[in-house]
Amino acid sequence: MDTERRLLLALFLSTAVLLFAPYLLSWLSPPPPPQPEVPIEEMVAAEPAAEESPEVMSAQEEVEPAVSAQPATQATPRTVEVVNEQLQMRWTNVGARPESVQLRDYLSRDGTELELIPQVLPPGIDRPLAIRLDDADLNEELKGAVFELEAPPGDRIVGPAELVFRYRSALLDVVRRVRIPASGYLLEVEHQVRLAGRRSPFSVVLGPAIGRSVDQVEAGFFAVGAGDFAFPGITLFRDDGAERFYAGDVDPQVVPGAGLRWVAFDSQYFSYVLLGGEAGIDGARVDAPFWPEPEGGETTVRALASAAVRIAQPGEVWIFFGPKDLEELRAIDPTLGELVDYGWFAILVKPLLFVLKQIYSLIGNYGWAIILLTFLINLALFPVRYKQMSSMKKMSELQPKLKAIQNRYAKLPRDDPKRQDMNREVMALYQQHGVNPLGGCLPLLLQMPFLFAFYRMLASSIELRGAPFMLWINDLSRPDPYYVTPIVMGATMVAQQQMTPATGDPAQRRMMMLMPIVFTFLFLSVSSGLALYFLFSNVFGMLLQWGMQKFQAEKEEAGPSTPKKQKKRKRK
Repeated sequence: MDTERRLLLALFLSTAVLLFAPYLLSWLSPPPPPQPEVPIEEMVAAEPAAEESPEVMSAQEEVEPAVSAQPATQATPRTVEVVNEQLQMRWTNVGARPESVQLRDYLSRDGTELELIPQVLPPGIDRPLAIRLDDADLNEELKGAVFELEAPPGDRIVGPAELVFRYRSALLDVVRRVRIPASGYLLEVEHQVRLAGRRSPFSVVLGPAIGRSVDQVEAGFFAVGAGDFAFPGITLFRDDGAERFYAGDVDPQVVPGAGLRWVAFDSQYFSYVLLGGEAGIDGARVDAPFWPEPEGGETTVRALASAAVRIAQPGEVWIFFGPKDLEELRAIDPTLGELVDYGWFAILVKPLLFVLKQIYSLIGNYGWAIILLTFLINLALFPVRYKQMSSMKKMSELQPKLKAIQNRYAKLPRDDPKRQDMNREVMALYQQHGVNPLGGCLPLLLQMPFLFAFYRMLASSIELRGAPFMLWINDLSRPDPYYVTPIVMGATMVAQQQMTPATGDPAQRRMMMLMPIVFTFLFLSVSSGLALYFLFSNVFGMLLQWGMQKFQAEKEEAGPSTPKKQKKRKRK
């Protein structure tokens, strides 16, 4: 097998691995067995004890007794609704947590306001933003505790507003203050937790899911438009960058607090995040709660993810509920931009996204902006494409001579040393005609990073979510409902192959003809924005190829140019 065929085969197999591996792994890998829960006491023992300042120690020594002198809290369950320009929330005094957080500027697929808090979760699993204590018995007490609630009058409160939740028992004294601004996605939350009169360590729970139901967060790697909450898991940021733990692939572990800036329950387009403010973050425990659920007489184990974020006292922390919009996130904290995961191709994705937004600001349609950006990318890659086509044309012209050389050595065994003579003759033929055998493949390899960067940009940018194009395509982040764009894209790949000069043996060409079928099948489930990019990338490539072939044909018809006769100088 010659070098070009090996490179083509390697390119084909690499693409197949990148496209099919996630599907294959999800099909072959059984659900992981439930992990034994690590007692939180072990987490406390594993963390280095923080040295308390003399002021804190003296204040604790002055605290009175182990039993609260105040009467225990006697309250009835109550729910209040708080709204601002971007959020519509429903808080309950049972556990002092949010029951619902909806984004007013975003609609779900059924046309209702988008919900971030799961409405159905299995019993025994902590709800999002629940306060968790180290002592198991006291933690169970706090889960069902009914807090006193101080709030502005009425069941529907318009921000700015402050909610104060208080709970007292014989040993516990817990206060949570929530300040909701008039606009924005950021809440200020302050805690005071005392056990027997002394400050007690506690955590705030993030997880175990995001979205109205757990079903919404289950999506495959390439199911770009499958849901708003695909790729769920925990993301945290330390001094050395972001670290991600995806649901179904979480090993329970303790994350030290040194350098820990924020912890998020993350998904494809939306997140809720806890940022250390004055209080700061002392550490976290990433966990993997499991939900056994009967389905059709069998029990399915769904792997979730959660994080218990340990809060330092006193002071406030900040909690963000909202979209993963780069400008919005960076306005809150520059490091929050790390929530948007562009993968290995971030160095290309960020300038591509910047140019896409600039084009959109001029024409007001992301579909046409993608097409125009595709044209600009093809224009930038014109020298690469030109070299690729020129090399393939030269290789096509040399095919009869290459075939003749191969036929002379066809009867020799593969391990015969004389086959080295064949390779030397082939390379001498290439050098004689100035042909690089890799010239048709290397330019294609140079284009691959742009293809994957464009995929990452469209898969991770919330700007495309809900963005209409034209006719039946009303959401560029979702698959084409009638599969028109992927089928037309596959047809353009076939047409482009027919326009390309034939190189290699028939078996190699048949292998390449499979690629349109494979890509058409894969693009049935990806976003229509990505299918639009590939479609018009093929169209612009065909136009370029047609123009080059026409130019070459006209040049050949004109024949070789006749050099101008030089006037002979008379010798003196």
